[in-house]
Amino acid sequence: MGYSSSSFSASSMSVLALVVLLFCSSTQLSSAQVTTDLSSPSPAGAASKVNLSLYYETLCPGCSDFMVNYLPQIFENGLIDIIDLKFIPYGNAKISADKVITCQHGPKECLLNTVEACALHVWPALDKHFSFIRCVETFVYNDQQSQWKSCYSKLGYEEEPINDCIKSGLGKKLELGHGKVTGDLKPPLEYVPWVTVNNEPLINEYSNFQTYVCNAYKGTKPSACQGANGYITPEAKSNQMLEVSFKNETTPTTKIMSPTTKARRLMKF
Repeated sequence: MGYSSSSFSASSMSVLALVVLLFCSSTQLSSAQVTTDLSSPSPAGAASKVNLSLYYETLCPGCSDFMVNYLPQIFENGLIDIIDLKFIPYGNAKISADKVITCQHGPKECLLNTVEACALHVWPALDKHFSFIRCVETFVYNDQQSQWKSCYSKLGYEEEPINDCIKSGLGKKLELGHGKVTGDLKPPLEYVPWVTVNNEPLINEYSNFQTYVCNAYKGTKPSACQGANGYITPEAKSNQMLEVSFKNETTPTTKIMSPTTKARRLMKF
C-alpha cells in the first residue's frame, strides 16, 4: 500500500516534533543538574590550602635535616590536608651567561638537584615524589649520599624515567626554571633552607613552620593545629642552633641562632 506525500510529511513532522521535545527535556535536565552542582554549598570549614614552599639544595645539611626531621611530621599528623606543598631544588646555585649551572656544594649537588627536579616532573603525585626525595635526603643526612640510587629499588621506582629526563636535557631546563623562580623571590633568598608560607618567608623560624601554616589557614583548624597560638612553639628554644647555607658564603654551611623569646612574633598573612 502506498503513502501519499501529505501523509508522509505529516508523519515526518510528528517524529521531528518528538525528537525536539526529547532534546529540550534532556537539555533542561542537564542545565538543572549543572545549576545544582554550582550552587551546592562548600563543605563546612572548607578553605583554600596554605601554600608551603621549600627552596633548598640537595647537599645542604640544614636542608636534609629539615626534610628528614621536620617535614615528615605534616604527613603523620594530617596537616598536609590543608597544605599545597612545593619543592624548589636549586638553592644557592648560580647560572652563568651561557647557562652553565654551578652549585654551592659542587657537581654532585648539581646532579642531585637535577635528579630531584626530574622526580618532581616524572612523579607529580606528592606522595610519590616526596617519598623519593625524602629517601635521597635521608642518605645525605646520614652522610651516605653515594648510596642515593638505592632509593629506586627501596621504593620500587623505575630509574629509567629519571635517567631519560637528565640525558634529554629536560632536567637542566627544569633546573633553569627553578633558578628563575628562586631568583625572583621577594624578599630575596638569603640562605637555605628557605621556607615560605603563602609566599611569606619564615627566615630563621622555619623549623616552626607548622604554627604558621595553622595561623594562615582560614578554614576550620584541623586537630593538628590544636594548641597553636600563632607564636613560636616551646620546642623552638632560644639556644637552638639552625644549620643553614648562606648564598654568598665561602664556607657553605654555618649555624644561626633561632629566635629568642623576645623575638617571637605572630606572622601576618
